[in-house]
Amino acid sequence: YSTHHPGQGLLQDLFSEMKFGELLEQAARSDWAANYVNYKRAKDQIKSAADVRAYKSFIQEECSKVERFFRAKMDDIGAESIDLTKLMSQIDSKVDTSGLVKRSWNHTEELRGLYDYGRLNFEGIRKALKKYDKVMKHLKPELQTKFFDSLKEEYSFFKFRDELKPLLEKCASFWSQDAAISNMEGKSTSEIRDSLPLAFPLAEQIADQAHNALEPMTEDEEDEQEEDEKKEEKDNEPDKMANVEDQNDINFEKDFKKQIDKKPEWRKMLADYQKLNEVLKDLSRVAQGRSVANTGVASLSMSDAPDAAYGASPEISFEGKAFKEVDWFRLVDKEMEIVSRVTNTEIQRVRSGLSVCRDKCETWSKETKDKSQEQSGARVRTMLTKLGVLEKEAKQLGQDFLALEKFVNLNYQAFEKLLKNHDKLLPATPCHQFYMAKLRNQDWIRSDFSDVFVTLSDCHSLLRQDDTGTANTDAKQDFVRNTKKYWVPTEHVSSLKHLVLQHLPVFRMWTGGGDSQLVNSVYFDNRQMQLYHGRMDKNPGAIALRLRWYGTEIKTVYVERKTHLDAWTGNVSVKERFTLEESLTVPFLNGSYTVNEYADDMKRRGKKDNDIQEACKLFSQIARVIESKQLGPTVRTQYMRTAFQIPFDASVRISLDTNLAMVREDCCGYASTITERWRRDERIPVKACEHTHFPHAILEVKLQGCVEDPPRWVKDMISSGMVTEVYKFSKFIHGSAVLLTELVAAAPYWIDDVSIRDSVNASAPTATNKVKRKALTSGATVQGVRRQNDDDALTISSFTDARTPNRVREDTDTVTDEGDESVAHPLLGRSSNGQGRGGQHTDFLGRSAHSGGAGHLEDECTCCGLLSSAKALPRKVPVRVEPKTYFANERTFLSWINMSVTLGSISSALTVFGDDESATGAGTQIISLLLTLVATFFVGYAMYTFHIRRQAIRRREDAGLNQVVVPILIASTLVLSLIGVLVTNIANMDLGPKSKTPADIPELTSPAASAFSPSVFASSSTRAAMTSSARDSIVLVDQVWYESK
Repeated sequence: YSTHHPGQGLLQDLFSEMKFGELLEQAARSDWAANYVNYKRAKDQIKSAADVRAYKSFIQEECSKVERFFRAKMDDIGAESIDLTKLMSQIDSKVDTSGLVKRSWNHTEELRGLYDYGRLNFEGIRKALKKYDKVMKHLKPELQTKFFDSLKEEYSFFKFRDELKPLLEKCASFWSQDAAISNMEGKSTSEIRDSLPLAFPLAEQIADQAHNALEPMTEDEEDEQEEDEKKEEKDNEPDKMANVEDQNDINFEKDFKKQIDKKPEWRKMLADYQKLNEVLKDLSRVAQGRSVANTGVASLSMSDAPDAAYGASPEISFEGKAFKEVDWFRLVDKEMEIVSRVTNTEIQRVRSGLSVCRDKCETWSKETKDKSQEQSGARVRTMLTKLGVLEKEAKQLGQDFLALEKFVNLNYQAFEKLLKNHDKLLPATPCHQFYMAKLRNQDWIRSDFSDVFVTLSDCHSLLRQDDTGTANTDAKQDFVRNTKKYWVPTEHVSSLKHLVLQHLPVFRMWTGGGDSQLVNSVYFDNRQMQLYHGRMDKNPGAIALRLRWYGTEIKTVYVERKTHLDAWTGNVSVKERFTLEESLTVPFLNGSYTVNEYADDMKRRGKKDNDIQEACKLFSQIARVIESKQLGPTVRTQYMRTAFQIPFDASVRISLDTNLAMVREDCCGYASTITERWRRDERIPVKACEHTHFPHAILEVKLQGCVEDPPRWVKDMISSGMVTEVYKFSKFIHGSAVLLTELVAAAPYWIDDVSIRDSVNASAPTATNKVKRKALTSGATVQGVRRQNDDDALTISSFTDARTPNRVREDTDTVTDEGDESVAHPLLGRSSNGQGRGGQHTDFLGRSAHSGGAGHLEDECTCCGLLSSAKALPRKVPVRVEPKTYFANERTFLSWINMSVTLGSISSALTVFGDDESATGAGTQIISLLLTLVATFFVGYAMYTFHIRRQAIRRREDAGLNQVVVPILIASTLVLSLIGVLVTNIANMDLGPKSKTPADIPELTSPAASAFSPSVFASSSTRAAMTSSARDSIVLVDQVWYESK
């Protein structure tokens, strides 16, 4: 049906099969995910008993968000429809058939997506309002009637059917469906759907237009769903009598059943978790009533005489037969065989289907580019119909593969949980370790299925008719680029690949079937970690040096230098590199291989003089840096990289790094002293504290030009919710901070994120993290199927990045089982003030702050000696410092000074004009004093913040840039002063004497007193010459003077 939709049925059919929340999650386009109505949050608002006004405000905000996106899409689609109509009407050689087919298909996809977008948001708002009316009926909100009617009048997306009807009819003409649309009167939805071609993408939308009004979900279905939700909430309430492990088991069983209910076709193919678990519990209950002999079994290899190992196990009656523990193991083996058979059959079907689809796409591409055929609008319509069939077939096969991955993960988690339960209930015969190794060796776990994405990418590339760029064959290769990096949870890796390959092909420079290649990079630094701190502080000119090679066999080594430059200076950060043969790497590092010898080798290979000159210049610069700074191998990064790029076209490049691991490489010494090996020997096991596995995939979006204005589909991918941007993330910085903590002076800001805390703690320099490390690396080492958080969550991970040749080997000989497993890494130690770093964690991916492990123990177990007492390293955030940053600090300082001058001027004026002998004068003096203090506070705070911010900017730190307490304190003082002014004025108005006229004061009526009247300065002759308004002013002055007396 579509990449963005779960099946081929109508949305109306989906409405009748599932709850709306599940429908919205499955039917919403992933690249538009951030623009749909937040139905989950609307239900949360109802649960929190939000008042009517607040709920209305929330709904209006959601409607405004939807309306903005709907109108923007409407404008784009309308403009494209006009252009396509003009081009379709041309019948001459100027018509580009290939380009028109591509544009028409994209236009149809956008129009279909926008129609479904309006339908889902309409229903989401309606259901949210109805739910609020039902739950909060005691308030009589009536939102579904009056308020909903007002929303439909205010926002146009509620009229999406009328808005999009002309565009639907015009688009249908591109597919030659005019006649079918004109005969829709009186037909049912199914009849309309049957009358339209199978490959017509707008069949559902056209059928929906045939109804006079939208058909909402029936009241019966709504009430039934409400009851289901209440029942689910009741079932999810924790059993207070059960312990944590029992509750986890119950929750897993509920989640597993929920997944089966979503996919009924999986019921007979998934491992029968409930049956196996019940039998296991029955065996456990029998075992509790008798003493089970421990025969000291050393191997659980299931020999031909299993009774020798399990003869003393308890016996129950199951399906009318005697059933022992050995029978339970046979049952597990049988379930594994069933899952393996189903998986292999399904993957073979998908592979064969994609092979046929690719052949069809190649044929279609050749026909479209054939210039000897008629170039007309009619031919465009014909080719467009074929494109629809092929696009639909390719997308459906991709969706089948993603569903298969989910199926594999569910079975893996079920078996893992069963084996854990067995060891807990029947500890006399532990089997978890043995059977997990056996499980990971199953074909459906260990095999590499990523070739499916390669074939799928070829299909979409042929249908897009991608053009190939020109390869860069220069000896010195420069990459000027803008890059942003994102974390991708493992459960979203395959979905993200499927989304990206619909716009960019998988870029492969090697032979083989997989979609990714092993990449190793050895970074250089010295014992002072100068390069690390330079990259951390983002100093202008800071460099990173590394040796990189691709694949499992080292033939060519790339010597790379990355240089950071401030963008405000007009420069752009650049990566430069040249190539060396592996045998010449050690001579280059120790200086025995000179630049002249390198130039001679390049001449023998026939390189151009300009290329030789540039490469030799870089060769000399890197050699001098290595020698002067005494650099040596420090950290190695290893990962599987999937690259998406039109060949040799660097305008948009996307890479996805999975199974990321970092290893200490500071065992070879300085580069100048290396004589044999320049990297760690892969045959020697690595200690637990010398390597770390990163739990997320790393997505890099590399653009030529302005990174702030990427293509629209890239923006939609970033806002899909599958990725989280981590500003200036660096594998080198992360690996150095975790593995070389004793050498670094600061750590990156992302190190405190809760989603990576367990992986950091697993690399702590202690022998007590063996079990934790095995839990973290078991999936990455063998298959990529692993648990992200606790044992309860059904996390879906990728099984396309399973293979990792030459993966880091762990030195289990140096690890013991004794001690505590929750010792925190020194990087996450406690600060000197007693506040743990755990209280300052971040949560980029929205994971729980207490995700297990040592993360939350750091905040609680302070008396058990489990925490490091050393002061935690400071965290640094990369800060861009430009001249305008200093100017902004000065402007802020002057703004505070301006306010203090204003307040000081007012207080000085009040002091001068106040009279100490009266009550009013005393109040004025008090007010003046308060305002003077406030003005002084303003000046002191301005000077303080200007100084600390200037220092922070110079050090490129983010500390001290956000002040909260002091501004609130100063504002509160100002408010209190103004309140004092108000109280003083009110008191003077109530207590002051009544005004008197001059006649009421005898002292003022005497002849002597007139000499002091202001009017005495105006003689009788002068007053006679005055105008009437001037004389009135004199009288007014006299009156004021008398009253003051």
